[in-house]
Amino acid sequence: MKKFFTAIGVMAAAFALSLSAASPATAVRPPGPIHAPTPVKSRIESTATVDGEVPDAAVEQRTCRARFAEGVNHRRLAEVGATILEVIPAGTWVPVSCERRAGGEYSACGLTSDYWMEVYWNGAWGYSAWSCVSEWEYTS
Repeated sequence: MKKFFTAIGVMAAAFALSLSAASPATAVRPPGPIHAPTPVKSRIESTATVDGEVPDAAVEQRTCRARFAEGVNHRRLAEVGATILEVIPAGTWVPVSCERRAGGEYSACGLTSDYWMEVYWNGAWGYSAWSCVSEWEYTS
């Protein structure tokens, strides 16, 4: 009987170790680029319409990317006073929304505007100055 309970204890310990070894905190990140998660509906463009309506079965979801002419602030909200998450370096391609969004007015890259681009950078969605976009394209 003692061997039986010892065997159960060993199996339980092995199971607990296998769970802790597979936890995300100890997982090794594979090399390569970080891809943005699949955009939610507010971050896509619907391209199929029928009489101004977008039927659920006919919606083609598109994703986009852009790069900025200058290093731009990646902000939590589409406002000049919003928290700056990081600075996106000039010329870096980043996943973005396929539409610009109105927000607070700013002056950047030689223009004054109130349009912002929703941007995915270093694991977070945020906003950057739309007037600084140098190139933009659909990725799907």
